[in-house]
Amino acid sequence: MTPAPPPPRPVSAWRWWVCLLLFLATTLNYMDRVALNQMAVRIQTAFRLDDEQYSRLESGFSFAFALGAILTGVIVDRVSVRWVYPLVVFGWSAAGVLTGSATGFWSLITCRIVLGLFEAGNWPCGIRTTRAVLRPEERSFGNSLFQSGTAVGAVVTPFLILVLLRQADAAAGGSGADSWKLPFRLIGLIGTGWVALWFLTVPGRLLTAAAEPPAAAGAARYRDVFRDRRFWALLVVVIAINISWHTYRTWLPKYLMEKRGFDEAGMAGLTTWFYLTADVGSWTAGLGTLLLIRRGYGGHATRLFAFAGCAALSAIAIVVPFAPPGWPLTAVVLLFAFASLGLFPTYFALTQDVSAKHQGKVTGTLGAGAHLFLSLVMYPIEGRVIKETGSYDEVLAAAGVFPLLALGLMLRLWPARREATTTDPEGA
Repeated sequence: MTPAPPPPRPVSAWRWWVCLLLFLATTLNYMDRVALNQMAVRIQTAFRLDDEQYSRLESGFSFAFALGAILTGVIVDRVSVRWVYPLVVFGWSAAGVLTGSATGFWSLITCRIVLGLFEAGNWPCGIRTTRAVLRPEERSFGNSLFQSGTAVGAVVTPFLILVLLRQADAAAGGSGADSWKLPFRLIGLIGTGWVALWFLTVPGRLLTAAAEPPAAAGAARYRDVFRDRRFWALLVVVIAINISWHTYRTWLPKYLMEKRGFDEAGMAGLTTWFYLTADVGSWTAGLGTLLLIRRGYGGHATRLFAFAGCAALSAIAIVVPFAPPGWPLTAVVLLFAFASLGLFPTYFALTQDVSAKHQGKVTGTLGAGAHLFLSLVMYPIEGRVIKETGSYDEVLAAAGVFPLLALGLMLRLWPARREATTTDPEGA
């Protein structure tokens, strides 16, 4: 006799507060991360780094991020996310503070490696949390709230850094050689407040997922996940969307200042609008998916529709090198921003369909694959191309093509029969 499925767990309105905390954690995560990009020119001058050496800082971060994603994924499937999440937030905050004490290339890259190791934990922890507290149809929107912290962090950081640099420069009686260290220290210290807020406001029982039927839980053993075609489709997707997003995160500030004649204030202004628009794209994809599913459209088909729209729009990056200065360049860059971050909520929701039991490891392994690719392939190639050509055009234009390639492969690999996310109370 087949046992009856467990009764659905009562839904708590507190789940949206948890999503807000995830949003704040991701905001802090990106504040620590993009501080390097925003002060790249000053740091390269201080340590006499060329673009290839600068790309190694990003490679070191991404390699450590890959390792941290796997480790955190394994741990968070065994230990409550209530304890793992604040640990990784504290770890990356401490690394940010230590960056402000770097004295050369090797100490700087060591701090970036430690930062990457802990920052990677944000995604296995966050995705496991949204899966535990949200209904299946809410997950794309919840993931968009969580992911939108990347854009907000990137929006807040340029202006905060600009203010802090001016204060530090004034205190030094001009352009202080070490002024860039102050933002790293201050941003890193903010994370300790989030850790306290997490423990004070999030009850452990809310983070415990309800019991699931075996079919919903997915593979009994983690190695069985690798036999699922969906996993390999998602690996291609996560590599593609990270190439698209991180190429612009890494090189756009330098491109604007070195090739388009922007000063620090002008660069900060456009990158702020870039990340604000990216946030709108993330929210649009997540909320639009939620509304369509609630109107009766199939969950998987709706997610693919959202992903396809963003992938098609991201191809506008091809136009960036040819856009005239002024509003044409701004419009093209902002359209790309809208599309590139809008890809992520759909990707995260699709990962939550693969395995409930191994959610942390699935997220961690996929994230590790993406960041290993960034570290070992993308950043070295991009750094070499920019160094040898003296141009960012090829790198920025190519970034918009990869999501379309991933979409085509996913349509081929993802089994069409999968459409359980809107009916199963805990997802497929």
